[in-house]
Amino acid sequence: MTMNKFFALVVLEIKSIFADRSILLTMFGGIIMYSILYPLPYSQQVSRNAEIVVVDHDRSSMSRELIRMVNATPDTHITGQVDSVRDAEALIEQGDIKGFLIIPEHFRRDLLMKKPVTLSLGGDASYFMTYSTITSGILKAGGTLSAQIKVARLTVDKENILLAKQQWQPASLNLQPVFNQGNGYLDYVVPAVFILILQQTLLIVSGILSGSQNERSRAKEQGYWLTASPTSLLLARCSVFLSLYLVFSLYYFGFALDMYGVNRLAAAWDIIKLLVPFLLAVACLGVALGQLYNQAETATQVILFSSMPVLFSSGFIWPISEIPAWLVTVSQLFPSTAAIQGLLQLNQMGADFEMVRHFQTQLLIQCFAYALLAIMLLAYKQRKYSISAV
Repeated sequence: MTMNKFFALVVLEIKSIFADRSILLTMFGGIIMYSILYPLPYSQQVSRNAEIVVVDHDRSSMSRELIRMVNATPDTHITGQVDSVRDAEALIEQGDIKGFLIIPEHFRRDLLMKKPVTLSLGGDASYFMTYSTITSGILKAGGTLSAQIKVARLTVDKENILLAKQQWQPASLNLQPVFNQGNGYLDYVVPAVFILILQQTLLIVSGILSGSQNERSRAKEQGYWLTASPTSLLLARCSVFLSLYLVFSLYYFGFALDMYGVNRLAAAWDIIKLLVPFLLAVACLGVALGQLYNQAETATQVILFSSMPVLFSSGFIWPISEIPAWLVTVSQLFPSTAAIQGLLQLNQMGADFEMVRHFQTQLLIQCFAYALLAIMLLAYKQRKYSISAV
């Protein structure tokens, strides 16, 4: 095929893409909408001021001191006290609070008698971050109260207050995060999810395009997708999608990250070297999968259904060591898995590109494998509809 014919094929692909409203809505609307809506829950970096109530069965001066300490932490906010656990559970079911603290009877007496005391916590565990925040706040307050009581006992025994504190805590702990300086969610969750959004939207728009063309082929329409050679068609389609999604990638990893104050440690060129094989691999996979759709709507249903499994198996939200080995192996078939791991190490952890080159190699292998599969399926479709490739 001559260059003129190839460019003519590219023009036809562009016209097909921009003539489909579903593709335009998914591509432009989806990319922009997700860049605004998804990071909003993480904009404060960490969960704060989770609303809880207290069930105080002791009603002593020490239980009131604990309540003040719990309310003073930045993690929790006590909205009130209730008489029973049943009342607290009812408030959770109504969505008024996220958890509750139970202070047992004889709390003050047992502490003064050096008996072990158990504080009970209940909450809506369907929100992992909020539940963890409540637990952290109560543990901090309980630990502080326990330390105060033990130091007070030492001072009663005529120990110097400074010496008593040193005996209670002989070594101080200074935690310094290496990569995630703010200990928040935004810096590591959002860049990884941006990769997933790019993949899923590209798979959807490619599937919509192929699915609609398959519908037209069944209606006996002899479009250019049936007359062009499979290799030329794949090259033209991948060229168009790569050009469009490189712009979207620059928007995501340039403007969007700056807007949310997400750290960028990698050079722009290193990010591009990882993104180009990623986008090409996704484009080839999208063309291959698209040949299996008989209707344009099928693409959206299939890809959206797979989003959560792909997200959780990619290894940045849930530890890989806790994911079944077979699921980890399957997740390697998706380009987003290698791209997410490579980007997080490169851009958020400051790794040198040589340290993530194996991810680039994996993406290149996927690109060639999915390109070969796409060409085979395109050729099969052309034979199926009895149209000779030129």
